[in-house]
Amino acid sequence: MHALVLNFTGIKVGKEAYIFDIQGLSVHDGPGCRTLVFLQGCTLNCSWCSNPEGISLSPNLLYNSDKCRLDGNCIEDCQFDAIRIEDNKLIIIRALCKDCNDYSCLKNCYTKALSISANKTQVDKVFSIINRDRQFWGQDGGITFSGGEPLLQIDFVEELLQRCHDAFIHTAVETCGNIPWRNFQRTIPYLDWIFMDIKHPDSAKHHSMTGVGNETILANAENLAREFDGRLIVRIPVVPGFNDTEEALEGYKDFLAFINVKEVNLLPLHHLGREKYKLVGKKYIMNSLKTPSQKRMKEIEDVFFKAGITCYSGSSTPF
Repeated sequence: MHALVLNFTGIKVGKEAYIFDIQGLSVHDGPGCRTLVFLQGCTLNCSWCSNPEGISLSPNLLYNSDKCRLDGNCIEDCQFDAIRIEDNKLIIIRALCKDCNDYSCLKNCYTKALSISANKTQVDKVFSIINRDRQFWGQDGGITFSGGEPLLQIDFVEELLQRCHDAFIHTAVETCGNIPWRNFQRTIPYLDWIFMDIKHPDSAKHHSMTGVGNETILANAENLAREFDGRLIVRIPVVPGFNDTEEALEGYKDFLAFINVKEVNLLPLHHLGREKYKLVGKKYIMNSLKTPSQKRMKEIEDVFFKAGITCYSGSSTPF
């Protein structure tokens, strides 16, 4: 087994990767019916992320208090003294347990109140699942890699994409774009579709809600628009008060015109992932924001349509 290396270029584990979910029968992440593979790790930390368990580069310890009996077994097994019971509540000091890689606290947690977010999985196993699911896709289906940021674990994804490409399986990826351009270069020969998020056209505002600026993302979008032969669809998560302002929409229009991309997929803010934040010991800070109304989404659609950009909103997808 190759050693695990965590850095900006990706999680290098040879032909293995940390995967936190595999979902079959998806109809919203590419043409036809698809299998989705969710890979651990992301270079952004979006405040509204629906998969907070997939943000950290290494697996998260998940805690479901509803299942916990407070029997203390995990306290005895923890080698980092990161778990304690205070005021009849189990407390996890995550700064202490973040470097753990054996998860010994799970061993005697009989109610499964504790679990880990992701497991190391081999290319062969994932490809066997893809082949199993293939019979249910129909003629337009395929595989979509998501996350997290799937192109961080580049060695794994490159090989799996190549296998799918060679097997005539339609391939797609959902990316935040904040990765080295060379990671795209290694995978675009095997990709049919790319869904690329642009959270905000202004770098400072982008940083305020994601933790990083957007320079790498915009540069990669420009490169993809020029060099990728497949279908590139820009996605915009519509977050009220953040990127649905007139200024932001003008910025989006100008950038899409600059890179000559003619279609965009609007994804209205939702709160479907908020319960997961408790599992990873985080506070969800977006509760006060309402999901954009259909009227507001239609207004935003019209802004893009008037600029000659085909716009798909929510479940009205280009497939």
